[in-house]
Amino acid sequence: MAKKEVKNAASVIHPFIKQCQFLKEEFGLIVPQSSIDCLIRFNLPVDHYYYSLFWHFDNDFLEVFYNEKFIQGVVEHYEKVYGADADLKNLQDQLDEAKFEFNLRNDSFHSNTMDFDLINQCYAEFKASGEELMITLNFDYENLLLNTELKGYVGQNYPSFNGLYKTTAGIQYKQLEDFKLLEDIIQNLLDEKEKNKNFPF
Repeated sequence: MAKKEVKNAASVIHPFIKQCQFLKEEFGLIVPQSSIDCLIRFNLPVDHYYYSLFWHFDNDFLEVFYNEKFIQGVVEHYEKVYGADADLKNLQDQLDEAKFEFNLRNDSFHSNTMDFDLINQCYAEFKASGEELMITLNFDYENLLLNTELKGYVGQNYPSFNGLYKTTAGIQYKQLEDFKLLEDIIQNLLDEKEKNKNFPF
């Protein structure tokens, strides 16, 4: 009887692992393994700031961060199509909108109100060259990276710091900074809560 109980216990799959499998199948979202491990280990309540998003996920929670090489390629392509003197305002608007309109399953930018064909063409060429854009989950002022060598890290996304913005070839785009592993952030919060029982967690 004891052996049977042990076998049954070993076969139980944690609810969050099941949820991650669902997110992968339904949305193409692959949660970083380090994030899965730490969220299970810390046993956070489902409504916790760093946990609830995974239980109520929607593509609207995704945010893409561009880099200099990608922006340079997009501008060059845009100017080939519309001329070297083309007004970049329309392209700036497209890029500003596209960063919040990424579809993981299709690995492309999609909107019902704006045409992203040029951006998607540049993105496909960019990926074919072996490059990646930062694809993240947006926790308001923090973003969990889902890919690149910083997968599983959280970058700070302060809204009012001009230093977070970079301009390349006339296009302005936002940057992340102060990267830390998700488990380190949560552990620091737990340590602070241990010191101060009134600390919000």
